[in-house]
Amino acid sequence: MALTSLLPTEFDALRTDFAPRWERYHRYHTLDGERRRIPAHGERANATLPGTDTKLFFLLTYPKTNSLQQPQAASFGLSPTRVSRLAGPLLGVLNQALAARHLLPVRDGAPLAQRLAAHPDQVFTCDGVACGIPRNVDRAGQEAEYSAKKKSTP
Repeated sequence: MALTSLLPTEFDALRTDFAPRWERYHRYHTLDGERRRIPAHGERANATLPGTDTKLFFLLTYPKTNSLQQPQAASFGLSPTRVSRLAGPLLGVLNQALAARHLLPVRDGAPLAQRLAAHPDQVFTCDGVACGIPRNVDRAGQEAEYSAKKKSTP
């Protein structure tokens, strides 16, 4: 869960949508996105990331490392160039699988508020990082922006 933000049951459920979509994409397209002249019959025995489980795990850990290719390359024994080539097509297929499950990220607050209001659980967890706001360097600017009181936002 620390690496993908998914429980094992959630991972398995997502894999059921991801696997057939990836196999269909791989059958007719190369990693560069070009159409194959002859459809592929299956994955090669010496595949870089063997199996759809490994591909999905690779892909779900990619955003958790802030899309840095060096940690991904080191973790999976790949070159950073190969990580970049694999991430593009895999992310497209993952977005299709998430869309099929109606799990794509919401880009506007209004639909999110509607979905949360209708959700049976009214307590939600948020996986985020608190980061400080840099203070203004000149004294007059600090006085204008900072009251020295800790305020909680409603």
